[in-house]
Amino acid sequence: MVKSFRTSLAFIFLLLMSVVLFGCSDTVRNNAEVPFVVLNDDAGSFKADIYYWNVINNKIKETNENLYKIPQKMIVNKESYTIFPIAWDGHNHVVLPSYLEASDKFNDFVEKADFYFQPKTIWGQDVKLVKSDEENRYKLTLTEDGKTEENEITIPLHTFKGEDGKKYEATKCGTVTSVVKTSYGAAMLYPCFTLGGGKLFILKYDNASESIKWQEVGPIKGIELSPSFPPLANRTATIGENFIIRTQANPIEVYTEKVGYKIINNISDLQKKYASETLNSEFPEYIDVLGSYNDILFLSIPVHKNEGTELYIFAVKDDKLIGIMHRTINDIEIIDTAGNVASKYNMPKAKTLIGEDDVYFPNVNGMD
Repeated sequence: MVKSFRTSLAFIFLLLMSVVLFGCSDTVRNNAEVPFVVLNDDAGSFKADIYYWNVINNKIKETNENLYKIPQKMIVNKESYTIFPIAWDGHNHVVLPSYLEASDKFNDFVEKADFYFQPKTIWGQDVKLVKSDEENRYKLTLTEDGKTEENEITIPLHTFKGEDGKKYEATKCGTVTSVVKTSYGAAMLYPCFTLGGGKLFILKYDNASESIKWQEVGPIKGIELSPSFPPLANRTATIGENFIIRTQANPIEVYTEKVGYKIINNISDLQKKYASETLNSEFPEYIDVLGSYNDILFLSIPVHKNEGTELYIFAVKDDKLIGIMHRTINDIEIIDTAGNVASKYNMPKAKTLIGEDDVYFPNVNGMD
């Protein structure tokens, strides 16, 4: 009787462990598979084909699905149009320019947007900020469990001292470029540029008191904020409640709770080790922020060559490199952390996009 009981108990324990282990492996696998799109020529028109990059086994999986299609006239005049999503969470929410054609499978999840001379709407994860016609007025929309809450907010005036010692009114020399939903409401990224240099602020909106507080990020040393390379939403990622923004040097992570920042220095080391050719290019290359997915950050460095543009993409999680993709003119290479080509896929770039980027990674941040 006791032996039978012990056998039954052991069986139950093994059954539970198998459920836990297989459940964990599914979780790891799902978290390791990163969706991205590649723009492929489709008889003159283009389609954004969906692929999955497994950053653990260094392989790419094709899905035979596309997120959207691009009419031929948009490609011919691509300098006048945005041919990538405004924002995409990699799952079931995507914001597309109104002239792009969403595929049937994703049509119910698509939000269409028009473009304006000046950006009017900023998207983030479960948050949206729409600029009013009134100065410094916005409509803030927060989403929680499918329910939305809208608030009209006014950004208060704020004076700061520039690097040149002069006083400036922030709302006259800057604007909101990104927004993230937080535990207390929302945080907005607000860069300002003056003749004395750049300043970076976080605006904290407290939902309970319906108030906004200015906090300066910095002083920022060792990097350069520039109006020619601004931290716009489509080039800003979010990890948790923090922003990752580009600069003219290394990207920085901006904290929104205890306002501060840290420089992501290891990307320069990764560049030297895995993409040294970008250091010897004819053109000055820059480190860009592509987006994030499941707390995996995607950073890129282009390589401009006579025959076209190539791209190195680094997948970073918890400040550690977990994957490298090299988009060449003729294929996509997946490189392991030892620097070896682990897998290679014959995916030539379309001739009309030979000098452009043709891959897009999830980024919940965007602006019209």
